[in-house]
Amino acid sequence: MGRPTAGTILRMKKTDVKPKKKTPSLKNKIRNLERFLKKDVKELKELQRQTEGKQEEDKSREITLKYKKVRFFDRRRLMRSLKKLKRQLDAVVSNEADNTSEIEKEFQQAKEDMMYVYYYPKGERYINLFPEAKKPHSNEDLARQTTLKKAALKAFKKDADHTAFDHYCFNDDDAPVDDTKKVEKKRKVGKDGKPKRKEKRRKSNTERVNVVADMDDAVAGAGGEDDFFL
Repeated sequence: MGRPTAGTILRMKKTDVKPKKKTPSLKNKIRNLERFLKKDVKELKELQRQTEGKQEEDKSREITLKYKKVRFFDRRRLMRSLKKLKRQLDAVVSNEADNTSEIEKEFQQAKEDMMYVYYYPKGERYINLFPEAKKPHSNEDLARQTTLKKAALKAFKKDADHTAFDHYCFNDDDAPVDDTKKVEKKRKVGKDGKPKRKEKRRKSNTERVNVVADMDDAVAGAGGEDDFFL
């Protein structure tokens, strides 16, 4: 083959030349920078939101634990009152007495106070229902308590199912117990109708003596056999 001509060499050089990259304009640079900054700002706001939510959650848990005992005492006191009034109400209804309305009024008042304890907002300082005589509530706390009582009554009427609240009023534990999940072991019953007690088997002295004697005989037999083969 002959050498390539000058025209061929020139065409080859032109094909090897890479196109120049376009430099972005100032507008494009500004737009790209704004887009980048918006992305960082969005991530920053999301992190700030998560941090604030975590702080509020921790604060709410701290306040709830701080006033847990005071709230518990109010609940136990109201629970005793409700049980007592319910017994009185049942007795009055069965005897057809005339003071039913008074007891019903007291029972309803105690029930509404229990609604206040049950529906009290989490994360808020608890204002107890039975303050000490030496430390009465301020007017601001009394006004807030009245507002919360109305809100609790409204929340009670809004709930369709009051099973959990009724359990909260008359039971000591916090959650209802499902009796169907309890599995009780059946114990054998004696002739008198009482469950039998399991008696541990104890070895008698005669059994222990026999066992020891058998062991001695075995040892003696082993010793005689050794003498025989010597």
